[in-house]
Amino acid sequence: MPDPAAPEPGPSRRVRTIHVDPSGGHPRPAARTVVVATLAALVGSILACAVLVWAGTRLVPSTAGYAHFRFTDYAPLTVVGVVGACMAWPVVARISPTPRWLLLRLAILVTAVLWIPDLVLLARHQPPGAVAVLMLMHLAVAVTTYQCLVRLAPPSIRPDGQAADPDRPVRLMATVLAVMVGGELVLGVVTLVVVPSGRPSGWLPGTGQAAYLIHSLVGLPLAVGAVLLVSKVRGSSRILGLGAWMGLTGVALAGIGGILTTSHPLRIVGIVLMLVGPVVAGFGYLVPVFDAMTEEEAPS
Repeated sequence: MPDPAAPEPGPSRRVRTIHVDPSGGHPRPAARTVVVATLAALVGSILACAVLVWAGTRLVPSTAGYAHFRFTDYAPLTVVGVVGACMAWPVVARISPTPRWLLLRLAILVTAVLWIPDLVLLARHQPPGAVAVLMLMHLAVAVTTYQCLVRLAPPSIRPDGQAADPDRPVRLMATVLAVMVGGELVLGVVTLVVVPSGRPSGWLPGTGQAAYLIHSLVGLPLAVGAVLLVSKVRGSSRILGLGAWMGLTGVALAGIGGILTTSHPLRIVGIVLMLVGPVVAGFGYLVPVFDAMTEEEAPS
């Protein structure tokens, strides 16, 4: 009879520390799903970088024309990084019983390593605003690629034969809404820059109407999605319900703030709500994502 006080064998210790155990890994994701995830990650990452460059050069005009902001400079490096990560994903899934846990740590590690050259540029007196945008670009590529892989190319079967996560559609919808909230926050900041805050009361400003209208129109599908998500979490766990209601509350605050900005006396209150609302909503929509990550625990 085995001694319960005896130390655990080596593989269990290894799994517990770095979550690597080839004998207990998942089947590799289907090739077609990896291809779809790779294409989505490439498009999403390059688009995210382009948006960050566009926003950065407008918030900090002195960075316009910065060498590393050229599409021909960052696009090829983005393609190499994304393709490399997508090629590594089937390997990670095969050697780890908790592949998402391991991929997340690897993504954080790689992002930290890629930030080192950015810090070197800062030490060489490159524009701090431009370097900050470069660091955000690396982070955006890592987040986009990770989400595309774990959402669009998950390992098909768990080692214990359990069915797929029944709350996966809810988590996926929450992730999409979190991305939309982030985009809406960026658009809101851009709108604050191009639309004069001292303008008279009215639904449309005299200048910056394009940014103002785009910011307003993006808020409409976001509001619809927030309501739909609340309806979908009925019967789900409390943590998913909490995230959905936090998201709806944040979207509602931002919408109320947008309405208040049309009145000059209430504009400051409206701007505050438009900044606080997306933060609350974004945190709420990331709750299901973080909850899914914590579900992947090492084997006991």
